[in-house]
Amino acid sequence: MASVVAACSTEPAATQDSGAAGDAAAIELRNVTVAAQLVGVTPDDPSSAYGEAALSFTAVNTADIGIDRLLDISSPAAASVTIGATDEQRVIEPGTSIAAGQPVENIDSRADGTDQPFSVTLDLIDGELAPGTSIPVTFEFEGAGELSVDAPFDVFEPGELTNTRRPLPPVITPTP
Repeated sequence: MASVVAACSTEPAATQDSGAAGDAAAIELRNVTVAAQLVGVTPDDPSSAYGEAALSFTAVNTADIGIDRLLDISSPAAASVTIGATDEQRVIEPGTSIAAGQPVENIDSRADGTDQPFSVTLDLIDGELAPGTSIPVTFEFEGAGELSVDAPFDVFEPGELTNTRRPLPPVITPTP
């Protein structure tokens, strides 16, 4: 099992390879982060409480042959982890990736939804986790087995991240 601190970069946070040359089990995890919305803070109750936390990551199948599949995600910091993905979205073809909470950058887009990001939510146990700390997260893959990372934890205010997309420019009709 690999255990590495996750970072916000293009470098892999964790890599798992089953060891055999040309084997189908080679997964890299990138940009693994957890963000939760701050809820429940009042002047009478200064303790912090978080709503569901969103896990973001990209899992890349670096193998030359064979597919892998995301089976499960768990964390000792969460009462439960919910993966909002179809079975097809959990499959990682060789040389492609799957992602939660961030764009998927596969060159070969397909209509089955595998090139679409999905959501992963954590029901955090400790409502007083401090932003800037890390949360241990374990990913289980069908071929590569388990990969564990320490995902950076951040908090946002209600409504702070509601519209992060840039608006499209207005449609302009050329004059003849």
